[in-house]
Amino acid sequence: MIFATWWWPKYYYIYLPFISFPLALNCIMVINIVIFQTKNQIIKPKKDVPGTPEEMVLLMPCYNETLEECSRSLDSLVNQVGIGHHQQAILVVCDGRVRGPGMEKNTADYLNEDIFVNSVERRKIRAAYVAWDGQLMDVEIARGLYKKVPYLCIVKEQNQGKRDSLIVARSFVHNFNLRRSRPKVIFSPEFLKSMTDFLVQDARMNHVELLIDMDADTVFANDCISHLIEESHHPGTVGVSGYVTMDFSTHKWNIWLLYQSAEYTIAQGLRRLHQSVVTKKVSCLPGCCQLLRVCDETCGDYILVQEFGYHPKPTDGIIKRIRATASEDRNHVCLMLMKFPHARTRQALKAYAYTNVPHSLSVFLSQRRRWTLGATGNDLMLFFKSPLRFNLWERIVALCNVLTWCLNLFPLRIIVIFASLMIIPLCYYLTMVVWMCRSWLERAQFLIGLAFFVICGPFINVCVTIYSCFYMDNFGWGKTRQVVAETGEATEPDWQAQHSRLEEAVHDEVKITGSRTPDVENQIALEVGTAPKPKT
Repeated sequence: MIFATWWWPKYYYIYLPFISFPLALNCIMVINIVIFQTKNQIIKPKKDVPGTPEEMVLLMPCYNETLEECSRSLDSLVNQVGIGHHQQAILVVCDGRVRGPGMEKNTADYLNEDIFVNSVERRKIRAAYVAWDGQLMDVEIARGLYKKVPYLCIVKEQNQGKRDSLIVARSFVHNFNLRRSRPKVIFSPEFLKSMTDFLVQDARMNHVELLIDMDADTVFANDCISHLIEESHHPGTVGVSGYVTMDFSTHKWNIWLLYQSAEYTIAQGLRRLHQSVVTKKVSCLPGCCQLLRVCDETCGDYILVQEFGYHPKPTDGIIKRIRATASEDRNHVCLMLMKFPHARTRQALKAYAYTNVPHSLSVFLSQRRRWTLGATGNDLMLFFKSPLRFNLWERIVALCNVLTWCLNLFPLRIIVIFASLMIIPLCYYLTMVVWMCRSWLERAQFLIGLAFFVICGPFINVCVTIYSCFYMDNFGWGKTRQVVAETGEATEPDWQAQHSRLEEAVHDEVKITGSRTPDVENQIALEVGTAPKPKT
């Protein structure tokens, strides 16, 4: 078909339906949003507000963030308003001991030596848990109070990626709620007892109901968490996405930031808003601002350990490896929605979170390589592997997203982008100036970014697609998260080296389980190489 558009351009009317497919869906989504939002204004949706305030854990995974980034993120957590009646605890998981360019210390040392200076306990635990690749992980833990909020800081001695950190935190809070039934876990008894004592004794919690996730380079608005909680009270809701926008504190009129800001706003104000108000199936809860209700659907062993925690084999296909190493937040939600079609996820547009974005083209392309490949891989999974009871509209949109990614190189698409079908979405984008932007400064920034997005967006998408295809077999973070070697030279994490440690074990489908931990009977068997499904 690609060849046909170049060789027989006069038969454009044959290709037009395929290329205009995403624009037609955008028009339908705009109409649906107007209808459903109008209905919600007339008939207020019912909410299930619990009789007692939920207990919540505030999670912040980190890797190579600076002292300023970590401090600002933590301060935004403790400065939240409207949640004082909720029991709260901060959980920080630092993925290894690395430092980025220009950093005097690694992030773990910043946390333990400069931020959490009043720790009441700090010690190391050997073989604390079984990592997602089957290895035993040593950790260092520190606990105390950070500005009157109890915290537990876990520093992993090896870098295993953000996915591993999320598995540790989510699996713990879920099994903490089930502790009286003595569930099998991936943690050693010593590590599990330390974390449990922290929640029970320091945080005075009995049952964790909400897990709030943020990134260490993100700052929450003062009322962000309260809006996330409010949105989570809709019936059947197990996850909520916040509204992620740019941090313009240092560069208010940088054209590169303005473009990305407009791109973020359009994606959240159209596709994600449609998912929230119409289908109730938001397929991506960004890790920098999300709420999860602690339950089997979000944090159960099947989703976390067997599906989300699947560690790819060296012999796995490239799509499977991409899903396991890129866009972990979207992958977790897509797996959950496939397994539990009744689960609902929503978006809280008033829950503002300010994040850092790439300031250079090379870092932008590296970030978008992971995002576009991860999103496309998960959309392929939704379309081909989701059960028949999965939402039909979201299945169609997943197919549309895959086609859009494949058709980015079509010369005709660049022309059609300005066709009449674009008028409805473009008018909708302009209305966002009124109901999504909160100040005249934000409105001016959005309009400039929107102009850049409409004119240059198609060409930037072509560049991202070419770059992603060229580096498709690079499963690391690329230039998005550079670390500094001992020599001071900037280098990238060697993701392939991490996989090579398992090649011998998985060659003959050898299982690596938690049987090496001190308490064999209290462990989940974490199998590497296969992801067994529950019996039906």
